[in-house]
Amino acid sequence: MTSINNNNNNLEAIKKVLKEENISLIELKKSFYNLRESLVKKATVEEINSTLLTIEKITSNFKKLEGSRSRLISTLCLEKNIENKLESIINYFSKNDYEIALLFSELVKNLKELVGEIDLLSNIISFQSNLNNFIYQILNPESITNSKTYSQKGSSMKKDLTSRSWRG
Repeated sequence: MTSINNNNNNLEAIKKVLKEENISLIELKKSFYNLRESLVKKATVEEINSTLLTIEKITSNFKKLEGSRSRLISTLCLEKNIENKLESIINYFSKNDYEIALLFSELVKNLKELVGEIDLLSNIISFQSNLNNFIYQILNPESITNSKTYSQKGSSMKKDLTSRSWRG
């Protein structure tokens, strides 16, 4: 009787952790969305830092939850002689506890959505960086030609930049 109660407690603990992980992933996705919007709208450094701090806190909490889930699942795998792989675990739960199987599939969906949001943020940051480099090169001819047009005293060095620059 105690092994059945222990097993039920373990399953309830797994459900609780999976629900909390899913909530954390949704919060992370929203935070990355907010960060992306802040960057696009050229928010202040303080606003961006605040969002980054929120992301750090949620990530830390998620890491703890992930460790708890991993321990609970490892214990269950040992008790039930299940291979400790996602596919085997989902197959087990789809036959024995459909709610946990759904929570796992929701976890995978939320992870994929989070990765998509992070990829989008990365693309925006990369675009902005390339745009900044392009603008810098346009405004600073020395960066294009790698040569100085004026001496240290400020007099013109009479360089022919047309041979080194792009001719469209």
